[in-house]
Amino acid sequence: MKDFTTDLREPFIPKVETDMSRRYLMVMQRWIPVCMEYFQEWPDRPNCGHFFSGVYWYGSETAGPLKVLSLTISSPEYDEDVVGFSKKELVDAAVKALRYLCFTHDTGPEDCVRPAEGLGRPELCRTKWGERGKGFFRESQCGRNVANITTAALILRRYLDDETWTMVANICADYLDRFGDMPPRSGVYANTQMEENAWTSLGLAASYLFLSRHENARRWEENAKRWMFCTATVPQDMFNHRKFDGKLTVSQLCGLTFTALPDFMAENHGFVHPSYTASAIYFTGLVGNMYRIYGRKEPKHVYWHRQDFYDNLKRLCDSTGSPHPVQGMDWPYLTPRCFLHTSAYLYLRDPDAGYYERVALDLLEKIQLGNKGRMVDPEVASRCHDQQDPLILRELGIVSVADAYLAHRLFAEEEKVKPTSPKEIAEKFRGVKVYPHSGFVFHKHGRGQTSFSWRNYIMALPLTREGLLTIGPSAPRHGLPSLLGKVSVREHPESQKLVSINVKEEGDRFVATLVNDVSQESVRQEVLFASLPDGKVVSLETFTALKECTVEKVEQGYLQITNENFPCIEGNCNGFRRLYYPGGSETFKGFPGRTPDEDIFFTLESPGWLNVDDRVGIIFQGSGRTVYHNRHYFRPPSSPYHAIADDLILSVQDKPKKYRAGEIVAKLTLVLYPEQPHRETERMRFTEVLSGGKALGLMVDDYLCVGNFGEVGRYTFKLRREETVPIFPGITTIKRNGVSYTIHLGAGEGKICEPGAFIETKGENLKVEYTDCGGLYLINEGEETVDVHLRKGKEKMQIKVKAKETVKVIL
Repeated sequence: MKDFTTDLREPFIPKVETDMSRRYLMVMQRWIPVCMEYFQEWPDRPNCGHFFSGVYWYGSETAGPLKVLSLTISSPEYDEDVVGFSKKELVDAAVKALRYLCFTHDTGPEDCVRPAEGLGRPELCRTKWGERGKGFFRESQCGRNVANITTAALILRRYLDDETWTMVANICADYLDRFGDMPPRSGVYANTQMEENAWTSLGLAASYLFLSRHENARRWEENAKRWMFCTATVPQDMFNHRKFDGKLTVSQLCGLTFTALPDFMAENHGFVHPSYTASAIYFTGLVGNMYRIYGRKEPKHVYWHRQDFYDNLKRLCDSTGSPHPVQGMDWPYLTPRCFLHTSAYLYLRDPDAGYYERVALDLLEKIQLGNKGRMVDPEVASRCHDQQDPLILRELGIVSVADAYLAHRLFAEEEKVKPTSPKEIAEKFRGVKVYPHSGFVFHKHGRGQTSFSWRNYIMALPLTREGLLTIGPSAPRHGLPSLLGKVSVREHPESQKLVSINVKEEGDRFVATLVNDVSQESVRQEVLFASLPDGKVVSLETFTALKECTVEKVEQGYLQITNENFPCIEGNCNGFRRLYYPGGSETFKGFPGRTPDEDIFFTLESPGWLNVDDRVGIIFQGSGRTVYHNRHYFRPPSSPYHAIADDLILSVQDKPKKYRAGEIVAKLTLVLYPEQPHRETERMRFTEVLSGGKALGLMVDDYLCVGNFGEVGRYTFKLRREETVPIFPGITTIKRNGVSYTIHLGAGEGKICEPGAFIETKGENLKVEYTDCGGLYLINEGEETVDVHLRKGKEKMQIKVKAKETVKVIL
């Protein structure tokens, strides 16, 4: 197989650094002492060694550090004083790691298996990697490390003997033998094939580029191009008959292979998942890097729809460059996603990606400095557990830093677009966008961003401008959905049936009404949810029994409160959160514990308002007690580690109770205001308004948010009369002791009513008709003249309306 390998003596990596590559290089150099701490010799074959005990999925524990060492060695600005090791020491370790991976791969000698004990999963000990016979998912996933190995081998070629070089070739031939002629796979719902097609295309590219003199190399490449193309395909592609590559049309390339929803999002693990959607962009960069180190240009297939996907992701990004987890997150979520944006910036030439890459890298640098060179706080790694234990292997996130470093080296001599400025970013993505196939609506405003989801996990996630550093995404797969409720019924297992969803979007706001039957249609969930122009969130949620049942537990208004300690991040993540409530405050420290007994539960009975750390203000009224769970114990399955974070639940009912059909089980009404100091939260108020039918609403400031869960019709909402009366589209009736608003609502419709004018009057029996097109009529139904002070914006006027008179007002 050696005779078929590339004749390159070294990779095509420019021997220069850039401002960005230097930053990534410094992160890698600070990290190398960490990985060298976990380096061990492997005695089973000469000149071999491994990292992190040599046992983990797909050989990643050693292949990742191998790539980092190799790329760091390649730098013309390698700094031995920072690293603490000479280049020769790193070359020796890298060669040993490469040989270990070759011997313990499926193609190596049968007796060469991984150690009997290690940090990794026990079932992987005494086995080979390569996953032969374990099915497409596991076998193809080795493509990532085939790419890492071939990249390292090309960099280290002058240090490798024929035996090692040939073993690398055998690994490539083995991957091509399994997947070189296989067609790409299709899958959209629940578990996308996007990432699997992506890593297979990468493994194929790495293999045939390494074996570029093989007679089948061209055939393998043509097949791999379809894997690249079908990494990011959507159903509408089957109707696109444009010629794509001079031979085949889009429709022919796609066939019936789809990996994403029609609105360019991907779901995995049963929900719309930003990490897996990002794989379309991530692997564009990886495949591009692979081609370019061989002096070749990546195929156009690797760009198909990538801009469409990145356009969604960048819109969803918070201030740290992390895409908004609209339906939750089941992985650690404070891992800066630099390479996502590196790929988009360099390969897609997207200037917005240049901005987001820099903010993500800034966060990464600060986290690493606070952890003294590590990617994960060692105390967290030793005490916390996630679904892919041990947590120490989260250190392998460094590999994406190496990928970003390589990309910037490869583009060092190319002209790049100027990154978008922070001010431009703030303005560019402000507004509302609905994703009908993914099942969510997203609003970016001046104080942060808010999402509402009605598919997979029904939840809402309001973030401040600090993003996930303050409020976490929740993990409904393991626990509660964010903000909206969850009910447990004794007689009936969980289920959901979406009865109706209505979303009304405007430029700077949205309102949604949702009806969802849960627990085998024994309980109905009705939600009115609005996101206002200034970022306030309004939510009215009711659970009603549809049949006689025993409700064991209801939890509503859940927020995950990030409580990390990042010493180098100023003003946030200081290792504590302060909860303000009527009459006092409590401080909750954030740290990893060893036992469940270290968790603290703080309970309040109907506090009325809360404020988290002068960052989030909430006024609310619920049917249960309020619980702040200061969490220190993180263990799957119920509480796997995703970050050091606490749980705030506004309303908890956990005493089993039997309900008859038609009885209200639980109700929570709330207004949440991002970036609000607690002194302002104390003064905040809302007024709940009801009608005679199934319509309800909330008056917040001068906005009237209403929703109709009944039939189409005109609904009248009654409020207490105030000195100043806002006038909304529809009919306003001013009586002596109250005001009523009559509004036309369709079945299942929600509205955010904004006042078109304000009236002050001491009179009564005054009806005001305000049309959608701005016409305003004052109708005096009483027996006496009414003096009206009318204000609209800066325009003011005084009007006398005689008894039984109608006055048309021109504004």
